[in-house]
Amino acid sequence: MVEQRTIGPVFAAKNLFKSYGGLRATDNLSLQLETGKIHALIGPNGAGKTTALSQLSGELQPDEGQVWFCGQDITRYSMPKRARMGVARSFQITAIFDDFTVAENVAVAVQSRAGHHFSFWRAVGRDKGINHRTNELLDLVGLAAFARRRAADLAHGQKRQLEIAMALALEPKVLLLDEPMAGMGPTESTQLAELLERLKQDFAILLVEHDMNIVFRLADIISVLVNGAVIASGTVEDIRENEDVQKAYLAEGY
Repeated sequence: MVEQRTIGPVFAAKNLFKSYGGLRATDNLSLQLETGKIHALIGPNGAGKTTALSQLSGELQPDEGQVWFCGQDITRYSMPKRARMGVARSFQITAIFDDFTVAENVAVAVQSRAGHHFSFWRAVGRDKGINHRTNELLDLVGLAAFARRRAADLAHGQKRQLEIAMALALEPKVLLLDEPMAGMGPTESTQLAELLERLKQDFAILLVEHDMNIVFRLADIISVLVNGAVIASGTVEDIRENEDVQKAYLAEGY
């Protein structure tokens, strides 16, 4: 899907700070994302993961620090502008139209990338190029057999797959995934994990997730956030063996 791989970090946050009154929600946060790797951001409730993700996606501006994408400083760029450049935050910027079919939902996302206005949906929906790309994306995420099904009738996990297809329609280089496994059963989580494993070769992925079994399965790099600050960053084994992480977050047995 991606014609050229970027060598080195495609996306980076450098020394981000964000405060609300006397509360420091983000404390000197730095991280890097590389194409072909999944970087997991974990931490206890209230650690600042949502605030961090909001700054990375452009939903929220940091008080200090910088965000870089493909060598360009995008710190002051809005969320829509970052999405157009290739930074997609899935599961929050994506909205499923329940009364549309699965294919129609993806086609809307494809046409938005192509620059068509939503009011021209019916005409664009018959566009062969858009339909071809829609079918490619549905096949990629495993929903080709459900193309004509009403989106509202999908299972929870299938809706997550649809949201990913819609995010991919924007042709991103970076995927910021905000707790994609939330509300899923074991089977659905496994299926989505398999999808992310297939996708990661073409994208730089940040995964914010509470399911530690999934994190340890998928992540190449893990950063642990506590009180807005990264207390450890490394491989799965590095994090498993880190005493500070064990005290702050991980339960025994991981």
